[in-house]
Amino acid sequence: MDEQTLFTLVTNSTALEGSTLTLRQNEKLLGSGISSEGKTIAEQLLNLDVREAYLAAIKDAGAHQVWSGYRIKLLAAKALRSYGFDTNRVGSDAILQGICREANEARMHAHSLGKDAIREVALSINDKVEDAGLWPRGNGLMARLLMNMLEIELGLEPTTTEFIREEDPVEPVVQPKIKTSTRVLEILSAHPRYTTDDLAKLLGISSKGVEKHLAKLKKSGYLQRIGPDKGGWWKVIEIR
Repeated sequence: MDEQTLFTLVTNSTALEGSTLTLRQNEKLLGSGISSEGKTIAEQLLNLDVREAYLAAIKDAGAHQVWSGYRIKLLAAKALRSYGFDTNRVGSDAILQGICREANEARMHAHSLGKDAIREVALSINDKVEDAGLWPRGNGLMARLLMNMLEIELGLEPTTTEFIREEDPVEPVVQPKIKTSTRVLEILSAHPRYTTDDLAKLLGISSKGVEKHLAKLKKSGYLQRIGPDKGGWWKVIEIR
């Protein structure tokens, strides 16, 4: 899949979850790591997470991985990461297993099914995931991700929902620049378990650059590390 198609899928899907990023802004964020002024950290994190989930789904589709509840939960852990709930806990494991069986049945008989029949199965999976309410949030997003994953594996163009937000005519001309250290504190205040790599990806700087900001913030008393490097979390003392 080319990058433009990937960016379009991510933009369309997250737009229906409340993201206000346009396709052009997502091209900058997802392609070059450049964030847009005036957009919230939460919605930018959501778009980054959904991109990672789509990349994982595309990889699984290419490897023809069997659908399972465990596999779907792994994708949900990527796509819904910024929501902050346990994606391993679903509303109904029985419904999730039924969705996997439907997908695997289509995969097994793909050679005898026509494109229209395959598309119907993909749309059926989309509807069932969305209607089941397997997770507290993001069910529509996961429904589109799984629909697209099946389509990609079986050689169809991925279905895209119509993008409901017009492109911004121009980028803001002048915006006050927010200090990187302040952005670090804002992100960690909302997501205390984010790693150095997570911060680097969102801020568009190197991991070493993030480490320098973290060290300064700890030294200044604005940030405290609770627990070990792996498994611990960040405590923001004060947001500047």
